[in-house]
Amino acid sequence: MTVHAPRGFPAERFTLDLEATAHNLGGRLEPQPLTEKGGYGLARLEGVVAGTRWRVLVLGEEPPPRAPSRAAGVAPRPARLAIVLDDAGASTEVVPEVERLPLAVAVAVLPNAPHSAEVARALGAQGREVLLHMPMEPLANHGPGPGDGAIEVGLQAGEVRARLERAIKVVAAARGVNNHMGSRATADAATMRNVMLVLADHGLYFLDSRTTSETVAERVARESGVPCLRRDVFLDVVSEPDAVHRALEEAVGRARAQGTAVAIGHVHPLTIELLATELPRIAADVKLVRPSQLLRGNP
Repeated sequence: MTVHAPRGFPAERFTLDLEATAHNLGGRLEPQPLTEKGGYGLARLEGVVAGTRWRVLVLGEEPPPRAPSRAAGVAPRPARLAIVLDDAGASTEVVPEVERLPLAVAVAVLPNAPHSAEVARALGAQGREVLLHMPMEPLANHGPGPGDGAIEVGLQAGEVRARLERAIKVVAAARGVNNHMGSRATADAATMRNVMLVLADHGLYFLDSRTTSETVAERVARESGVPCLRRDVFLDVVSEPDAVHRALEEAVGRARAQGTAVAIGHVHPLTIELLATELPRIAADVKLVRPSQLLRGNP
């Protein structure tokens, strides 16, 4: 069950009510950890109720639009889908794994991982579009932080620039930037303005990963003259084959309904394996493109 929660939805109260209801039915639902609260779901519960396995995921965004119906004899408008895989840089093993995927699939490389520079160079040598997966401050969640060199709320403009300049030198092949975590930073207009000043100087686009419904990053990017995109679907909030498959289907549906869509996943072996199998199948429904091809003015 996926719950698309409107802004201000009382996720904690909803979670408690579900736990109580499951208990009253003789079952049990238990909260599960989230990578970043707000970014990869507002809440997640799993358990067994009345002999049936339940998984409940609460997402802080609107449900996907319906795909347009195809009128008889009318060719459908071509839909375009971009896919970005985050969190590369921890290991060089990801390079041959990603090589199994179409070159249109982009990869976002962390600047503060052990093999960031090497992985970014190798992916660029494949002819693949590379993004800088810039660490940014999340909301407090008692989970892992974004790591060293993150963009934090309250930093002076000069320090924001220094951290971004260092990261850009590491991921030198980057054509764009998207946020790693960042549910606090991307909701702060002053911080985002300082980020966009640097991106404008380097001619980089920005992809808002939308780790919070309160994000202002896309708006500030446009105000700053920085080309920008927004994430429509997370592919692997739940890293299991059925869940990733359903998310990919949602991404295809959004692309058909909107004309374009951006899906973000991670360089998990499971995600790569499923994409290697499924992307040839969805070619009849959408055209897979590089993220930069979805920017305004690009073909």
